Amino acid sequence: MTAQETLTVQVLQDSSAEAILAEHERLANLYLYNAEMGEKRTALYLTVISIGTAALVSLPQFGVQIETMTMGFLTGMLVMGLLTFQRLIERRIRGTEYLRAINRTHRYFVEKDPALERFFYWPPCDDVPSFGSKGAALAGLRDIIGVLNSLIIALLLGEMVWVVTGFPQVVAVIAGIIAAAISWGLHRLYESRSLREAESSQEVYVNFPINGSVSNSSSEASSIVNAESL
Repeated sequence: MTAQETLTVQVLQDSSAEAILAEHERLANLYLYNAEMGEKRTALYLTVISIGTAALVSLPQFGVQIETMTMGFLTGMLVMGLLTFQRLIERRIRGTEYLRAINRTHRYFVEKDPALERFFYWPPCDDVPSFGSKGAALAGLRDIIGVLNSLIIALLLGEMVWVVTGFPQVVAVIAGIIAAAISWGLHRLYESRSLREAESSQEVYVNFPINGSVSNSSSEASSIVNAESL
């Protein structure tokens, strides 16, 4: 290879590395923006609940009847909570896609120098982390919103049973508890199904599966189980 050819190859390699690094930075910014938007949505939801609850607690002191207002408030909070829960699921899916794409950029450098693989948090494979990986049962913002939504449904149904139908309070409490349990189960079922569908839809885009990792080290492969930072 002549000196001119060597120089041309070096220039091409440098250009490729710059393009990969630019893509890595773009993906990292998208991941951070996606995470921040999810946290802002959750913070807004919790703020509205806090302000609304404080207002409802203080109004009876001024002789205001709040039964109808309470039901309206709970209905509004339920709608907002369901939308927030859906947004957090989308946040999880987008976040996982961005992390996988970042791992794909790492693959470029690991193929150039396999020794770099042990310095990356994830293996350089674009089928990790998993969309459905989880830690504790109540970990994550999605579960917090799911619990709040279930409590709101319990309160709303209990209020309807007690005020509208005139059943005793104990019946309203039992109905609320049952509704909360069913709601929590449906939240978990919907989340699980959404993440499974996302996992399935992304299989066609996998170019570097974990089984084809450059070093294919078992210690790195086992580290892909938990990704609850999303």
